[in-house]
Amino acid sequence: MKKCSFKYDKKLDAKCGNVISLMSIINKSVLLKLLFVFNVTLIVYVITFIFVRQSEKKQLEDERVGLLSQFELLNQKMDEAENILLRIQKKDDATYRDILEADPLPESIKKAGFGGVNLYRRYEGMMNSDVLVKTAKRIDILSTKLTVQSKSFDKLIILAKEREKKLSSIPSVFPLNYSELQKIGSGFGYRRHPILGKIIMHKGVDLVAKRGAKIKASGKGVVVRAGYSGGYGKCVKIDHGYGYVSVYAHMSKILVKKGQTVKHHDTIGLVGNTGRSTGPHLHYEVQINGKVVNPEKFYSLSEM
Repeated sequence: MKKCSFKYDKKLDAKCGNVISLMSIINKSVLLKLLFVFNVTLIVYVITFIFVRQSEKKQLEDERVGLLSQFELLNQKMDEAENILLRIQKKDDATYRDILEADPLPESIKKAGFGGVNLYRRYEGMMNSDVLVKTAKRIDILSTKLTVQSKSFDKLIILAKEREKKLSSIPSVFPLNYSELQKIGSGFGYRRHPILGKIIMHKGVDLVAKRGAKIKASGKGVVVRAGYSGGYGKCVKIDHGYGYVSVYAHMSKILVKKGQTVKHHDTIGLVGNTGRSTGPHLHYEVQINGKVVNPEKFYSLSEM
């Protein structure tokens, strides 16, 4: 077997060493560059991240402050709305319902639906949850009050229409032409009867006028009596509805029939002297639910 022999070559070793050293330097240089690029990239990323986060945080803070400002403005608007609603409620109770003879709206109804289950739990844990809960609660309360007030107005409209019908039926017209009225005779109340000579209740007023003067219906209604009626003589009785009835006595002539519908100012008869009467005049009376009342409450003599 032939032996192998190796001969050390100094030049080649130096050359190879130089190559290895160069490669090491190159590798180190590349590595350093990579490390530099990585470090720079990392620094840039960190700086960018911090800047973006700070920018986002500032933006979020600005938005939060802006939203709080909007909530404050919204609460101010609700203050104004609540003050307006309060004035409406007071006018509702003190004016509208008083005119329409309706009871004031109870406080329990005005505040209906408040309290009970926590409807605002969904806001718990949120940023500025106290502001959110306060605003949401005020909106709900105001909404409920507006709904109640709207229903109140709906009822008042119905009452007003009914009141209008009632007012159109109440015997509020003076039953003679003022120009034909000579004087007011006996008034409403107790008096000595001019024929019977004893003190008895005079259930109406005596309106003195010439025989044949026109007698007018004092309100819209239905004639329930048209004929002779004892001491009242020729008499007309009109049912106006809502418990109101008017009576016209001592006529010389009746111009309507039982069951006939009449309106304000319709001529229903002529002044006379029939029945227990001492001279031509109209005995006029008003009844409410069967009880006689002073007719002067329903007309004004100041127009004469």
